[in-house]
Amino acid sequence: MKKLFLSLTVLLLAFSLAGCAEEEPLVCDEGYHIENDECVEDTVDCEEGFHEEAGVCVEDPREVLKVGMDLKWPPFEDRDSDGDPYGISVALAYELGEYLDMDIEIVDLDFSNLILAVDTGQIDVIIASMSITEPREELVDFSEPYFWFPLITVLNKDFADDNNVSTKAELFAIDGVSFVGTAATISLTIPAAEANNPIINEVVDTESAAAALITGAADAFIISPSTAAGIAQNNPDTTVLMWDAISYSPIGMAVREGRDDGLLEELNAFIALLEENGVYDRLATEFDADIAENIPGAGLEIYLGE
Repeated sequence: MKKLFLSLTVLLLAFSLAGCAEEEPLVCDEGYHIENDECVEDTVDCEEGFHEEAGVCVEDPREVLKVGMDLKWPPFEDRDSDGDPYGISVALAYELGEYLDMDIEIVDLDFSNLILAVDTGQIDVIIASMSITEPREELVDFSEPYFWFPLITVLNKDFADDNNVSTKAELFAIDGVSFVGTAATISLTIPAAEANNPIINEVVDTESAAAALITGAADAFIISPSTAAGIAQNNPDTTVLMWDAISYSPIGMAVREGRDDGLLEELNAFIALLEENGVYDRLATEFDADIAENIPGAGLEIYLGE
């Protein structure tokens, strides 16, 4: 009996030792550590603007500001050879994004649709060389001006020669001048309000306006200096520039009327610091050559004041 008891004791001890020998050490997954024989998730204290992911501090995603513009108006709103947004307004939008600590999404829309887009929330802000006018101020809230555009005129050469016209006063005094331009722009609204019995020709884009001048279907196209000079340079036999400024148009950013989240105030704060923060200098460095291609000797400074 004693022998049987001793045999059972030895057998049980052998099983116990075998079980202990097979037990493996605790190993935790990445991002965890051992506490009291258990795997516990690591904790990381991240700085403001970062959050923890799997034990690592990762930068918080930035909010996106949707900026609307019409990318067919160089050198302000255009596309580069790869089809990416390019131009003075594009660069200004990205400068705004850095100021606000937000990502920028450029939304390419026809100019005539920009106000509707900001009103319906498709975009947050318009940065599109948009003139601040009384009719538009009834539809959107404008920032303070950040550029002043001198508006000059491209004339059909035969019309200019026949009428010996070289000033705004002479042009607007002629009865029945045919003005051309795109919808809802100052190319048409100014002559409609100030010229003597004007004929208003609405077209879809700058190329169509230029074609109307070249063929004689229109007499005059009021537009920014870069665009006007480009048309005249490319068509010296059929067009001529009238450098007498029609007016100096204040250019502003625009948000939905009544928007009350502080965006308009932030836009004005950004604009107030454009010179102090070096934004104008950076824009000039990047785009003066583009401006000078159409207006020899000129740079961004022609758009910085009346």
